[in-house]
Amino acid sequence: MKSVITLFFAVLLSLGLTSYSYAADTEHQHSTADAAEVYHCPMHPEVTGHKGDSCPKCGMKLVKAEAVVYHCPMHPEVTGHKGDSCPKCGMKLVPAESKGEGAMHMHQH
Repeated sequence: MKSVITLFFAVLLSLGLTSYSYAADTEHQHSTADAAEVYHCPMHPEVTGHKGDSCPKCGMKLVKAEAVVYHCPMHPEVTGHKGDSCPKCGMKLVPAESKGEGAMHMHQH
């Protein structure tokens, strides 16, 4: 009788570990896919979420965020998100230009 109870608990433990492992793998795959796609509210860019979510502030559907880097015009090493301000000077962060665009805006004296 003791060996039957031990066998029962061994099978139960094995099933529990197998289901836990499966759940962890599924969650990892889900979070990896979500990390590639970030969604934000068009009216409140600080509100982010997943595809199909709505903004808790205004109820709008979240849209796919573009990979735009914002930086301070005076301190380009300071980066952040749309609507952020520079902690050094307080200026609003602006979209960073690509290297090709920056060359077009240079003035020669």
